[in-house]
Amino acid sequence: MDIKTFIKTPIQQGSTVHVYDGNGKLLESYPTVYLGKAFFSMSNDAFYNTFGFNFVPEGQYWELSKRAAGKM
Repeated sequence: MDIKTFIKTPIQQGSTVHVYDGNGKLLESYPTVYLGKAFFSMSNDAFYNTFGFNFVPEGQYWELSKRAAGKM
């Protein structure tokens, strides 16, 4: 199997994060605030072990996610 099938790349598009494999195939989609809340609620290692990729919310979703996680 090609190693690119195991690489996950998240692309934030507004309120949705689309996760692609290394070949550009869409694997899954998540609400940005859902992933952002998880980002602020666990360590980077725990997040990666749960989702299989790294993620940091951008723009207004940074604050929205932080509030959703009770960190503001």
